[in-house]
Amino acid sequence: MKLIYSHLKKFLPNLNIEPHQLRDDLTMIGHFTNFYEEIDNEIVFDLDIKVNRGDCLGYYGLARDLSVFYNIELKQLNLNLPKQESKYQLPINIKTNKVKRVMAVKLSNLKNSTSPEWLKTFLKCHGSKSINTIVDLTNYIMFLYGIPNHAFDTAKSTDNLIWEINSKFKKFTSLDGSKLNLNNDILMINNPNQALSLSFWGGEACAISQNTQEIIIEVAVYDRTLVRQNSRQLKSVTEASVRLEKDLDEELIPIAFNHLTNLILENCKGQITSQVFDYYPQKIDLPKINFDFNQPSLISGIEIPIDFTSDCFKRLGCLINNNFITPPSIRKDISIEADLIEEAVRFWGYQKIPINKALPFKTLEDITPKEIYLIENLKDQLINLGYDEILSWPLVTNSNDPKTVITTQNSINSEAIYLRQSLTQSLIKQLDQYQRFKLPNPQFFEIGKIFYKEGDHFLEKNSLALYHHDSKQLISDLQTLNLKAEIKNNNFAEIIIDDLKKLDHYLPQDISNQAIELNSQIITLDANIILDTKQDPIKLINKYSQNIGPKILWTLIITDIYQDPKTNKYRYTFQASYFNTDDKTAKAIHLKTFDLL
Repeated sequence: MKLIYSHLKKFLPNLNIEPHQLRDDLTMIGHFTNFYEEIDNEIVFDLDIKVNRGDCLGYYGLARDLSVFYNIELKQLNLNLPKQESKYQLPINIKTNKVKRVMAVKLSNLKNSTSPEWLKTFLKCHGSKSINTIVDLTNYIMFLYGIPNHAFDTAKSTDNLIWEINSKFKKFTSLDGSKLNLNNDILMINNPNQALSLSFWGGEACAISQNTQEIIIEVAVYDRTLVRQNSRQLKSVTEASVRLEKDLDEELIPIAFNHLTNLILENCKGQITSQVFDYYPQKIDLPKINFDFNQPSLISGIEIPIDFTSDCFKRLGCLINNNFITPPSIRKDISIEADLIEEAVRFWGYQKIPINKALPFKTLEDITPKEIYLIENLKDQLINLGYDEILSWPLVTNSNDPKTVITTQNSINSEAIYLRQSLTQSLIKQLDQYQRFKLPNPQFFEIGKIFYKEGDHFLEKNSLALYHHDSKQLISDLQTLNLKAEIKNNNFAEIIIDDLKKLDHYLPQDISNQAIELNSQIITLDANIILDTKQDPIKLINKYSQNIGPKILWTLIITDIYQDPKTNKYRYTFQASYFNTDDKTAKAIHLKTFDLL
């Protein structure tokens, strides 16, 4: 996106910022500016506009942002059309619901000519070639407001314009002479006998020349997804298609339309010879967003005054009704609370967020369900008891209870169409795998979801299923876990975790009921320790944990234990995670703790 400083000031007449500062400020509010240069005595900026900011593919949208950032007036060009004497109604026909809004009018007795120098310079700065005054003004308005438009020479097109999905035309020749093969799903503007224009590219059949005396101008917004599909299908990307595939503001069309009409009449004379055609079947439904004015400060970690946030939203054009915010129609990228938070933070200034000091952490109330703690604790205990954890597919071929089973539709496996009602079903299949590979003394478990229905309600619960090759040991292990379950087929057991009562009874007493909000990175490092004899892993973890200390140690686990068959020595692989410190300090403590210096 190119931006000419002098034309930006048409919307911001009080803008007096040095180019290098404007470049930096545009970048700081989210419009990354690659560079600026001087072209024919004009200062021209080169910007990268984010894909969700279609409004900023025009000067008007960028000026709105800068008016908020600098707290200066945004000049509204309230251009009214001359009084329309003609009663003539354009015979325009809209045959598709892919058109969101179209405004059109007929202008006659025009004197087209070579463009004035200011307009040629404007287009040159934007990398576009000057054609003639009418064509150049349509491009000027597109760059100014970010909304494409067309002009049709009625001597070639007639007044009978039809917006439709193509069904009969096979070929199309664009304004630059490109010949395209058309599909049947292309959005076009035609007359009954001729293909005139694509939604995003004008056609040679109705091109404006210097001899053109009568035109229909139109400004329109379409279904952006269809425009993007058409552009990619035809392998044709234009300045118009880039904009029309974004969420553009239908409410901005009258402003752009009036401005274009007045400019053509001002530069080419002539008169309006029809009533204004305005097709707008469905008005914009603007969201009402419930907003907490404390959130910008909480999210950014710095104090952003509520008064500033409120004033910022008003200058953006939002309507504020207590804690409900309605964004302006031009800001279709604002739809949820997080979008409003972003607006407050970026206009307060990302540069005000400190980068040279750590932010303090604070303890928060733990909202983690106790079932989660129990599941994690059970996994740890079972692994310590020598069990392997398996993860199986929730779809099975047979149901345990046809009355409560949930059947899937369009399953990726035509045989496995049921959601499992028991994890034991999965463990039986896993046992078959162990036996086929002749793995000795299998013992394994799975914790996962089971599914069933009660009447019209579909339910899911967490379940634990175990298998042990020795049924007596299975009973003993269940006692160790403080769990009771019926042993099936001598070697299987299953417990519905969500049905356990008094979950605290099954949890260790040292489970914390608080959570820590992390405001710094967690640094994870590995270490290998070689020992002559086998050691108790728990004692090793306690030993090194005490050496490190709780202020910076987040977690310490043993990820692998390996006995070298040649030396009979044991290698213990530790994984330590550090927090509340920087990378350099963590590495120094790690090396010292595990004697790696």
